[in-house]
Amino acid sequence: MANTESIIFLYKRANVPDPIIDNANAMVPNGFTFTFCEMETPDDDRRSLLATADYAMAYGAPFDDIDVATKVKLLQLLSAGYDRYDLAALRDAGIPVASNGGANAPTVAEHAILLMLSVYKKLPLHHDKMHEGEWLGLREALSMRELTGRRVGVVGFGKIGQIAARIAARGFLASVVYYDVMDPPPEVVAEIGATKVSLEELLETSDVVTLHTPLNDATRGLIDKPALERMKPTAILVNTSRGEIVNQADLIAALDAGEIAGAGLDVFTPEPLEADSPLLGRDNVVVTPHTAGTTIDTWTRRLDFAFENIQRVAAGEAPTFVVNG
Repeated sequence: MANTESIIFLYKRANVPDPIIDNANAMVPNGFTFTFCEMETPDDDRRSLLATADYAMAYGAPFDDIDVATKVKLLQLLSAGYDRYDLAALRDAGIPVASNGGANAPTVAEHAILLMLSVYKKLPLHHDKMHEGEWLGLREALSMRELTGRRVGVVGFGKIGQIAARIAARGFLASVVYYDVMDPPPEVVAEIGATKVSLEELLETSDVVTLHTPLNDATRGLIDKPALERMKPTAILVNTSRGEIVNQADLIAALDAGEIAGAGLDVFTPEPLEADSPLLGRDNVVVTPHTAGTTIDTWTRRLDFAFENIQRVAAGEAPTFVVNG
């Protein structure tokens, strides 16, 4: 790389605290300039910056100025999801789009397990009641369950799904089945001890159904009324992927009818979840505000991978984890 090349970081200010910005600045490789551009930046200023950028990084920010990004060699996402981007238009413009390489996979997988346990053990209910001065004690014992030995069905067996499956199998001796349109490496499947099944069989036989698939035309509304009706009445649904993968109205109806036993949800439609949402105020539903992938631990991994991928392209190599072909 003979000359200095420029990286622009597009981000939503509320999502990136100052310590993360400081950390990013400190990690910029030699030979690159690094410019921050908040979503609130005036359009003309943002477009001017993009017109001179060699690489773009994005976190929670759109990338709609393809027409001026003629120099951009890579759009490097810091998130795992890429449903907000027009992948076909970016491909046609010659701009590869890369995900974060699974940088947040461990923490999302942990969060999925957390939601499973929290629903089974009614953690928020007991926590809130104790703060209110009420000791429920054993009164909820017959409505609580344990994860150990259950069947966990993983929908989407990529990096996050594999880690969640491994934790469930090794830590809780769960039997794991999975559904994915892609075939994961056979050695990974063997090491975890997972079994591939149809989506129908997964829904009908699993005690926990946990979603780890990207949002696209094939997965939007995947978990709808017919899917929920296939689940056991004692089963719970966990979603840490994207809200739109679940038909939220159908989920609420299933919970109202007792067709499933509960849900642990980190993502919703829309976001933020409305304060009067029927999902709230239920003892069998645990909610978190789309925080499954956002811990301080993930940020170093995100930035490490992003800068490494950019350096790879700068050296004339192909980027990894490209999601738009």
